[in-house]
Amino acid sequence: MKNLKIAWIMALGIWVVTCLTGFVWVGRNETAVAGYIPTPSYIMMVDGKEVGVVKSAAKGLAIYDDVVAKLLQVYGDGVFVDASVRFREVETGNVRISSENELARAIEQAIVVKSNAYAVVVDGKKVCYVEDLNVVQQALEEIKDAYVQAVQQTGDSQLQEAFFKESISYHEEIVPVSQIVGKDKVVSIFKQGAGEVKEYEVKEGDTLWSIAKAHGIPFSVLEQANADIDIDHLHPGDKIKLTVERQLVTVVTKERRKKVEEIPFETEIRLDSTLEKGKTKVLKEGENGQKEVYLLITKENGKEVKREVLEEKVIKEPTKKVILKGTKVVSKKITTSTVSSTRGSARGSDVVAFAMKFLGKPYVYGAEGPNAFDCSGFTYYVFKHFGIYLPRTAYGQRSVGVPVSKANLAPGDLVLFSNPNHVGIYIGGGKFIHASSGAYKAICISNLNSSSYSRRYVGARRVLD
Repeated sequence: MKNLKIAWIMALGIWVVTCLTGFVWVGRNETAVAGYIPTPSYIMMVDGKEVGVVKSAAKGLAIYDDVVAKLLQVYGDGVFVDASVRFREVETGNVRISSENELARAIEQAIVVKSNAYAVVVDGKKVCYVEDLNVVQQALEEIKDAYVQAVQQTGDSQLQEAFFKESISYHEEIVPVSQIVGKDKVVSIFKQGAGEVKEYEVKEGDTLWSIAKAHGIPFSVLEQANADIDIDHLHPGDKIKLTVERQLVTVVTKERRKKVEEIPFETEIRLDSTLEKGKTKVLKEGENGQKEVYLLITKENGKEVKREVLEEKVIKEPTKKVILKGTKVVSKKITTSTVSSTRGSARGSDVVAFAMKFLGKPYVYGAEGPNAFDCSGFTYYVFKHFGIYLPRTAYGQRSVGVPVSKANLAPGDLVLFSNPNHVGIYIGGGKFIHASSGAYKAICISNLNSSSYSRRYVGARRVLD
């Protein structure tokens, strides 16, 4: 009985061991079939950007070094890469491993090649980066030379100085190579700013007005932006600038220019006791003089902003015109009969035709022709041509000939005015010719019925048969 019990216990132990052994084997066998081997992979990151998945960090770093070496070889000396490279562990079963080509391309896109450069600052505003300051100097000289040559080509100007109005400075920075620009781009930026000038292609039926309205741009702005084209004759396909180029730098030129100006002659009136009062005589004709004027002209980008007179030099003195003015009082009074006895056989139309020859001649007080007249000097000169001698003053001419009503005026009649005393020759149609001391200051034709003359009209005299 005791032996049977021991045998039963041993059999039970063997069964338990057998069962446990079979379970472990099956478990390992199922795990192997599923491929579950916990081997890690790594997500590679360059400057925080995911570029791919690698089996080992060493492999990723090797590819990274190859890419950097090629880039440095392409860009040449003076450039560098300071990107940060990191790896994050992931389980291989959840991601796909990147190929070497995929990884290399992604790394190249993530890498920023940098270089030491100079920031160009105009009036405190950073406008671009250059590799060498000589690039900026060449660009500035190119812009300045265009305005300097424009001054030199005028022929009558001497350039005194040329400089930039703005403050231009520089400082060193480390920047991506892609931001560094060459001379041509610097010139473009200085001329129109860093932004691109927007353009519009002209369509059939377009006008500058319609384009301005469609884009909400003032016509004057559009006109200024396109000053170099014929805006009145646009054709389909023409390019219209929608923005005004604003030059960031201003070239100031100062030029000394010489020009010759006339010096007007003066008129001197001398009293002459041998000449009848009311009469004048030109003793000496006047002649204009000349002077050289030296100017300092300041321009900004070719447009004049200031003009100063530096010096004036007289090269020919003007000659005074001398007019004698009579003071001699003549006791004999010219009467109607006297005038009538000395008048010729002229017709009114002849008098008018002769008087019209002097239209535009200047008004000069005391002058009686042939190049200048006052009012009574003009009538005196015209009628003298026909052998009729009138008193020399407008007041004196009120007493000559015979009175005639306004309704019966005929060409050749004298028309008289007061406040101040004035005289003219009626030409017909309600108009008269006279030497005006008013706004015209010349021989002109006026309307007898205008408000200025109708209220001053005092009568008319006929001195012709």
